[in-house]
Amino acid sequence: MSGGWRSLRVARRVRETEGIVSLHLVAADDAPLARFQPGQFLTVKLRDSAGRMVPRNYSISSDPGDPTHYRVSVRRHPHGLGSSHMHDAMPEGATLEATEPKGRFVLDAASRRPVILLAGGIGVTPLVAMAHALARSGREAYLIHAVRDAAHQPFAVELQALARTSPAFHFITVTTGREGRITAGGLRKLLPIGDYEAYLCGPPGFMQAMFDTLADLGVREDRMAWEFFGPASPLVRRPSADRGADPRPMEPSAPPAASDALAPLVTFALTGRTVGWDGAQRTLLDFAEAQGLSPAFSCRNGICNTCLCRIDGKVRYIEEPLEEPGPGEALLCCSVPDGPVTLHI
Repeated sequence: MSGGWRSLRVARRVRETEGIVSLHLVAADDAPLARFQPGQFLTVKLRDSAGRMVPRNYSISSDPGDPTHYRVSVRRHPHGLGSSHMHDAMPEGATLEATEPKGRFVLDAASRRPVILLAGGIGVTPLVAMAHALARSGREAYLIHAVRDAAHQPFAVELQALARTSPAFHFITVTTGREGRITAGGLRKLLPIGDYEAYLCGPPGFMQAMFDTLADLGVREDRMAWEFFGPASPLVRRPSADRGADPRPMEPSAPPAASDALAPLVTFALTGRTVGWDGAQRTLLDFAEAQGLSPAFSCRNGICNTCLCRIDGKVRYIEEPLEEPGPGEALLCCSVPDGPVTLHI
């Protein structure tokens, strides 16, 4: 993997709220840290109960303008290997192995459009880094954080301070309770009319609801970027009358057209559909989504193994995975077909 692994040391631990701890990480050898783009994450190696090293991804929540440390902020999950380790086994002075910052969910620093940052719960972590960059740039930005109550909101003091010192940055808390939610009408009251781009991060239900809500407000899909905290799936706008309904099942396709004859054929085993690979999508995961399928994924960077799929045939990796899959398996998020291939999805 480009950049390899390096040892980081916990220089400081901060309890943000009940159940959320931040670790401030510095290089164990005191060498300079690689710069990161706001929104990127670190992959760390942890040992499971069987002694195997497993990867976990944590968004960097610190100011990208501060090169002295990375901050990762972790919510405790019951029985979660990663969160339990970060909460219980990483005191100040402890070390861990991590990659350089990675990820394509990053702020478009070249754009000057006003920005909506929409966070659900702990999904605020990559957006805090974006908030620091936006506040420094003077670009109009609104960070809207949906939390159950004030006791579950990390970084409130930090973000309020940004809003006080940066007139173009606005921090808004929406307390949802157990049943509440952010609606299009609510956002209209909070935001002035504008040609926005939006960044979303949170759990799956929140993400779909916010995607639909932004679309209702007229935000174009190509001006939305998102990252899931939890199981991920493609976001597709649902008509208002159909929200909550299951999508219609895929129909088996007709045989591939003659124009596909020279292209590698990709067969989706569970639907019986065969399509010629045309190179319009970057990876097999993108290609499957373009056919209306919803394979599981999370990192989209060959790290987390969520998109591991049983295959017949061969693939070629355009991005080196963290660990090479076994025979008859492939990571869809970073591979393309190397000849005809059947995906068991």
